[in-house]
Amino acid sequence: MKFSSNSLLLREKSLSSLHQRFLLVLVCVLNLFTLAEPVMAQISIEGVSDKKGYKDKVSFTVISEADYDYTVELNGRSIETDVSVEVTEPEYYELYVYRRERASGIEQSELMRFIVRASERGNSEFGLPRWSPYLPINSAEAEFAGAELKIIAPAEYPMGLEIPVVARVEDDLGNRLGINSVISTEGFQDHPLQLLRGVGSIFLPAATEPNIISYTAETHSLHITKRITIEADTTWQTISGDIATTTDWGENSRIHISNVAGNLLTIEPGAILTIGAGSVIIIDPDIEIGVQGNVVVNGTMERPVVFTAPERAIPWGGFLFESNESCGQFSAAIFTASGADSNWFNNNPGHGGSHRKDQCLFYLADGANVTLTDCYMVENHGQIGHGENSYLTMTGCLVQKCTTVGQFNGGAVIFEDCALIEFPSADASYVDGDNDTMYLTKGTHSLTDCLIGWALDDGIDAGASSGGSLTVNRCWFESCCHEGMALSGPKDIFINDSVFLNCGQGIECGYDAPDVNAVNCLCTTNLVGARFGDNYDWNYDNGFLTVTDSLLLFNNRDVWGRAWDNWQVHLDQMDIRHNYLSAVNTNHPNNLIWDPMSDPNQAELLRPFLSTPADAVGIGFATSGDVFDLSDIPDKIHVRLSTFTTVTVYVDYTIETEDGLYASGSLQFIPSQTVKYIQFEIPPINDINELHIILSNPVNAELTGYRRITYSVQ
Repeated sequence: MKFSSNSLLLREKSLSSLHQRFLLVLVCVLNLFTLAEPVMAQISIEGVSDKKGYKDKVSFTVISEADYDYTVELNGRSIETDVSVEVTEPEYYELYVYRRERASGIEQSELMRFIVRASERGNSEFGLPRWSPYLPINSAEAEFAGAELKIIAPAEYPMGLEIPVVARVEDDLGNRLGINSVISTEGFQDHPLQLLRGVGSIFLPAATEPNIISYTAETHSLHITKRITIEADTTWQTISGDIATTTDWGENSRIHISNVAGNLLTIEPGAILTIGAGSVIIIDPDIEIGVQGNVVVNGTMERPVVFTAPERAIPWGGFLFESNESCGQFSAAIFTASGADSNWFNNNPGHGGSHRKDQCLFYLADGANVTLTDCYMVENHGQIGHGENSYLTMTGCLVQKCTTVGQFNGGAVIFEDCALIEFPSADASYVDGDNDTMYLTKGTHSLTDCLIGWALDDGIDAGASSGGSLTVNRCWFESCCHEGMALSGPKDIFINDSVFLNCGQGIECGYDAPDVNAVNCLCTTNLVGARFGDNYDWNYDNGFLTVTDSLLLFNNRDVWGRAWDNWQVHLDQMDIRHNYLSAVNTNHPNNLIWDPMSDPNQAELLRPFLSTPADAVGIGFATSGDVFDLSDIPDKIHVRLSTFTTVTVYVDYTIETEDGLYASGSLQFIPSQTVKYIQFEIPPINDINELHIILSNPVNAELTGYRRITYSVQ
């Protein structure tokens, strides 16, 4: 059949008319659907975006629309619509907006997740509140039951050198007793010795004339006298050349290492240098001691060997152990004033990787082996150690007031009954400078019965994308600005019977697949007790955190699993069960709630963790002083105990102005609580000149800290 052009045109017009009618019907149908289910506008939130971080502050407004009912919450707190809300506190926030149309009943919701971070903290606390550990409170008399005070100091010492003094408090079994206290000594009132969990050190001023110093240390019921004979005349033996053969400097030697070519004195391969008890070794600025053979130091607790500088403010270098034939055995030695080069690792390329670049007291490489027993490394300028596939063993040692214990890459670190505290000091202002107590990568490392804390960064950072293993048994972590343990990389981590107190986060299972297993631990008064994830937006697809049979109590968050790869809680990478928590956590239902007031048997679970008898504990204001400017008055004042305890502690307080009593009340600390606060409405500052806050009537406690603080016009 043939079609003319006219018939074809007619057919096209007919099809076009049909198509138009179909489109018209379709539009009508769509309009009917639209009338039945109108398209709702999105909820309007101005100022914040989902999954974004903001520096220091951010403001947002939830814009309302007519004919809707709204519910707005910021981290569970009700917020008004159409009002600009400024958020300034560093933290992770969830802004939840729900609305319901009155006419149709249709509901909508929106969740905005965002972070405010403190710029002065960099990204070190991304997603966490700003954190500074609470200051220590001294222990009560009852905590000293069965205690013995030991003082380690030279028996004889030259004039002109500051005198090191180390203190340790032990129980009747010889274990370190975890008390906080100040040792005072007649004649040295300007040089108090602060004990932190049973250990501490101080330097007495250099003697200017020969005599016998009677250093009588007293704290509570404890006292002991250490006599130090100041020499009338000291004959120094100058050592300038390398030690090529086996050499014994003998006991009570007085050695001055000086005028060394290239500032490196070498103990050559095969040579053994022995140093006897009571010896004093002063080392001139910048000089290093390279140990290619062996060094043996035979100090005693009554007559320790001292390594120092002529002036402690002008440091010497450190020891270099750089082969598998390099060995050191040090007993009862005091080391101070090392670490001359603050940029040593950059100035000495090829010596491995280190987060910090300052010089260390002991550098170990290529299988070197160093053992220290009852040694005291106090107030050094740089790091204490660094290891590259080497072996460092420390038993009964104190490391205090340096930049860090150091970084150890491979090999093995084995520490037993050691105290690693103050990096760089307990009262140092915060800086983001990698002041970890120690940094461990690769290798097989272990710590047992150790005290780790008062660090501006982490207690133990087992970091980097490296394998290995770390075992921690019966250790006590306290007052670390960031993590007690920051764990990352494909490592096997085992934490048993340990305490995490007053840290940014207790146990952190971070990036790159660590397998962290914590059993029978106590995490209390931290920002976070145990966490999967950390403060980077890296990948967390692998790794696993297991915490069982533990107490996760009175932390800002007992358990947290949110990571910033996807801003989700990684529940499938956490096994948190058979623990006690402070409150119900629906993410982790297989746990019990801590309620020792209803079940006193729960309090007994704390007893294995106690480091003192603690029938009565110390209590006081957790402040840096007792007099402040009135303009600095906060709305809440923190009160802290010296330690957690199995009993309930009470204390009364009053708030007074020059016009009389302003407010009063009482605080209750249930077992495991160590910090509470007095919160009150601040009176108009223009109406007063002074405000006093006073603690009184403690029960199961003794007022050992500040009991009265004053805010006044300065």
